[in-house]
Amino acid sequence: MKKIVILTAALTSLIGCVSPDNQLKETLRKNPKIIFDVIEENPDQFIEVVNRAAQKSQQKQYEKQIAEMKSEQDKDLKAPKQPKLSSDKRLVGDDSGNIIIVEYADFQCPACKMAYPSAQYFEAIRLQDKTKAMKFYDYVFENQKHLADEGFLKKAAVDVGANLKRIEVDIKSDQVKKIIQDDMNEFQSFGFTGTAVLILNGVALNGAQKLDELERVTQLTLKK
Repeated sequence: MKKIVILTAALTSLIGCVSPDNQLKETLRKNPKIIFDVIEENPDQFIEVVNRAAQKSQQKQYEKQIAEMKSEQDKDLKAPKQPKLSSDKRLVGDDSGNIIIVEYADFQCPACKMAYPSAQYFEAIRLQDKTKAMKFYDYVFENQKHLADEGFLKKAAVDVGANLKRIEVDIKSDQVKKIIQDDMNEFQSFGFTGTAVLILNGVALNGAQKLDELERVTQLTLKK
């Protein structure tokens, strides 16, 4: 800091004690080496300042995202989102439950071409058995790096006890294609652009969420 203070004094002597800010900027613009020299002579201080600025920026961005998310949640509480529900697509729970969670998930990133084959396998297995589909769901999420290999998907299907021959027929069927397309259309109709998204009793939660946030939103919806 001492050298920075000395530099400031030196600069004021160059441009005058009462020089406006634009004159100071002009001096530094014409002589950028002055700034570089100070940074080079004070690298630790420079890095510390940059890191603090980055942390403040990240905190502000986080606070902004939280505020935006809560604003959207308030809208959803007033006018809950209503995804199409059907018992054949329900994997966990029963009709008597008062908490409904709909998840929009992609087995890989949206840009990856193998995401669609993975979804086909999941839907084809679900047509056979929901329990096996849930096992497949968990298994492929735990092994995302292997999803570029369709052989892995076939093995995973067999490992969870599904009938592979039937899967190979079903993944080509219009029924499976329509299920996936309808889900994608619904996802886009709500204005979502990236996974994962949960709709908890009509309230959307984007991205990974902590348990306490899920509990908070659940309580808000049940009170309503």
